[in-house]
Amino acid sequence: MSDSVAVDGGADARDPNTVTNKAARLAYVTNLVNQEGFVGVDALADELGVSRMTIHRDLDELQRLRVLRKVRGGASAHRSTQFESDLLFRARSSVHEKRQIAAAAAELISEGDVILLDDSTTTLEVVPFLENYAPLTVITNFLQAMQKLTSAPEINLIALGGEYESRYQAFLGMICERTLADLHADILFASSSALRGTDVYHQDQSVVTAKHAMIRAAEKRVLLIDSSKIGQSALHRVCSVTDFTHVVLDDQADEGTRRLIEETGVQLIIA
Repeated sequence: MSDSVAVDGGADARDPNTVTNKAARLAYVTNLVNQEGFVGVDALADELGVSRMTIHRDLDELQRLRVLRKVRGGASAHRSTQFESDLLFRARSSVHEKRQIAAAAAELISEGDVILLDDSTTTLEVVPFLENYAPLTVITNFLQAMQKLTSAPEINLIALGGEYESRYQAFLGMICERTLADLHADILFASSSALRGTDVYHQDQSVVTAKHAMIRAAEKRVLLIDSSKIGQSALHRVCSVTDFTHVVLDDQADEGTRRLIEETGVQLIIA
């Protein structure tokens, strides 16, 4: 599942007046929950002119596709221990903090480096800075990063293969991990959905194993975490911050977390 559900007949997924069939209805709900963070069953039924039972069935289907999670009275786009938010919602969240973090992290790059990027929206914010350090080689499994870099003349792009996971717009699985085993990068930029203490977490096991392969493939390893993820947790432990050489946080990160990271000996950068 990607940013939205396919809409038949060219309907506008933002306009309830254009919703004439199930596909268009699912697209409308997907777009709305990613914009608002929460949608209510009663409000959706009124807007779309369908029964509450129909909305419940739609939300069940979108939850099965992992676009959203059903909660009491409606559906939420916000992450939970087992659910990672849809890419579209994540791309709209904490944008200022992510850009601050990316700008600080980019200063670690040297001209000619081989850069490895994971499939996170935080590391995607590093991409606009890369041409400042060209020529570079960039390795990534993230389709959005690939698309942004294809037109950069002084960046040699290496796309990691694997099984395409549309909800992350990323290539994952054994092919991705085996390819990484044959590559070496000067610097990895990676993020994840949660930081609890000094442990990094994510909801999806396939994303976790890809991150493990990336960590093994890089000399310098930079973790980018915005403050909304601090104190959160998720189903799978990815690693410790000590598996990274640097951690970059925004200036809203609490003093306790800063102190814990500094005590590990990992270099902490506050953006």
